[in-house]
Amino acid sequence: MSITCADVALRYFFNSPLHSATELTRILMAIVVFCGLPVACVREEHITVDLLDSFSPKAVINIRQAVMNLIAAVAMVGIAWRVQALAFRAMEYGDTTEFLRLPVHYVTFFISAMSAITSLALFYNGVRYLFGRGPLSPGPQDTSIKETNL
Repeated sequence: MSITCADVALRYFFNSPLHSATELTRILMAIVVFCGLPVACVREEHITVDLLDSFSPKAVINIRQAVMNLIAAVAMVGIAWRVQALAFRAMEYGDTTEFLRLPVHYVTFFISAMSAITSLALFYNGVRYLFGRGPLSPGPQDTSIKETNL
């Protein structure tokens, strides 16, 4: 954020922007997002839409969450695999950023590694839900279907 503020200030007051601000912002944004992804996944702090939660019995929550976490884990393995292939290709071609000439493959390998760690976090959650111990698992008193007054 400070890079963007400095870029805007230099552009506005001195008509001399930081030419590498966009590159640094993109690289740092990728690092921040992929550092937080495994943590958000293991804690299940995603943005979710719970349209069917009020209609489904609480006993189904563990099964649904286990299936969804395991599907997401497989998807993240696929993403990690493809991003790793892109990282190797970027390393082979010697791809660099435009202004700073930073090698692109370092960040790409980092994204691949964090995607793999995210898949492990999702798999871990899936297994926890299979044993009824996931972050959103209902407690022992919540497993029966109850009528609620709206």
